Amino acid sequence: MLPRTAAKTAANNDKKPAFQTAFYVGSHGWHTSIIVPRSAVPKGAWPAGVVDRTFADRRFIEAGWGDRTFYMAARPNVATAFDAVFLPGASVLHIVGLDPPIESAFAWTGLVRMPCSPAELRNVCDAIGATFASDSHHKIQELGPGLYGRVSRFYPADGRYYFANTCNNWTARMMRAGGFAADAGPAGTWSAGAVMAQARRLARARTATFNPRGGTAP
Repeated sequence: MLPRTAAKTAANNDKKPAFQTAFYVGSHGWHTSIIVPRSAVPKGAWPAGVVDRTFADRRFIEAGWGDRTFYMAARPNVATAFDAVFLPGASVLHIVGLDPPIESAFAWTGLVRMPCSPAELRNVCDAIGATFASDSHHKIQELGPGLYGRVSRFYPADGRYYFANTCNNWTARMMRAGGFAADAGPAGTWSAGAVMAQARRLARARTATFNPRGGTAP
């Protein structure tokens, strides 16, 4: 039997939240994205003006990566979709400012909370920041308004989009930056559904590892 002090400490540890921070993996049906608290983005990690000016009044920021021509097309069609998949092309980041509750910000096809440490959350933010194609002064030119009016913007991004390097591969790499053993290969990223299934499994496993008695971390 544990001494009273030790037993009390153990009980308190069971009540502690597994992780004080988290990011989210979202799905809009065919497309996946990463959502982070705006306040978690380290100073200088993203190009100047994105966090501190354009989205300064939003609590969360959604980042999605994709083919520039298809993503920004007013009316994407079969031809633009074919080109995006089979002809490697320039990429773009779609950044959206969101306010809580995140669950009702969109009619999500899927949304998974990924519990993580503050250091892991910073790593995710840094990884997203590294995707922006900024100049040597860490400045970037907006490519135009995003899909949701003034609360969204398109920005040039690094990387070439094609069938083996899609938004799903990018999302899986962001999860890996957050300390999750996501499969960024074809088996784990062949569809948005496959990415979301990974996210749910990895989030459950992390919570269960911290609290094997079955409690749920917030």
